Amino acid sequence: MTVAVRKLAILGVGLIGASLAAALKRAGTVGQIAGYSPGDDAQVARALGHIDVACSSVAEAVAGASFVVLSAPVTAMPALFAGMREALDGQAIVTDCGSTKRSVIDAARHALGDAFMRFVPGHPIAGSERSGPQAADPDLFRGRRWLLCPLEVTPQQHCEAVARLVEPTGALVGTLDPLVHDRVFAEVSHWPHAVAFGLAAAIAGGELSERALEFSGAGLRDTTRVGASSPTMWADILLDNRDACLESAARFRACNDAIIAALEAGDRDRLVEILSGASRWRNRLA
Repeated sequence: MTVAVRKLAILGVGLIGASLAAALKRAGTVGQIAGYSPGDDAQVARALGHIDVACSSVAEAVAGASFVVLSAPVTAMPALFAGMREALDGQAIVTDCGSTKRSVIDAARHALGDAFMRFVPGHPIAGSERSGPQAADPDLFRGRRWLLCPLEVTPQQHCEAVARLVEPTGALVGTLDPLVHDRVFAEVSHWPHAVAFGLAAAIAGGELSERALEFSGAGLRDTTRVGASSPTMWADILLDNRDACLESAARFRACNDAIIAALEAGDRDRLVEILSGASRWRNRLA
């Protein structure tokens, strides 16, 4: 493929940012990829060949860039938006990879001024329990959804431009209303991560925790896999999407209570009824 973007700035060069850089570098569609991270992730990504330049500031990274991608934790995004405003090219398009959208949109609206019209909220539905640029995978997004969550004021041509930027990764680009996004992902990602952490914590706190490590099989590993993810990142995501997560948690608690009540009563019919409803829905999950 020919170079389509002269310079791309990636702010936050961990797993997602470095994987995006690696995929686009392999595709050959970006002339230069500049990265910035407050720690040493950008330097590590540069050493691994994922990015071309490791920058010492947000302003240095975004200067002259046609596209800016924020792939940092949601709590870091307000400062990144603020840091780019003065250095941002007048035609540059900005997008993000945040797991929540409401707070990110609010931060962009507050910090970007007129450039907010060139902000396209986004969320690649890909990840790993591993983290950092050393875990980067150029195939991380292949066959996975990459959602764009534009507002009514977001120009369609900017959405199309972001779609063209990420399509060489092999991602399947779609759109979703940002408010619906946060409710849906509380259901399918945010609260399920909390459940995995909670289950792992419950087993770890029991007197048979070491035996559980010794004798567990694929069932427990599959169920708790995402419980090995970054605790700090997921604490921030859960708090950022707190209201929607608490709605999911309330339904989960009700289902757990129903299972416990059936067990306490020795009510096999009720237990089968609950488990069957869950199994029918799970069997429809692709």
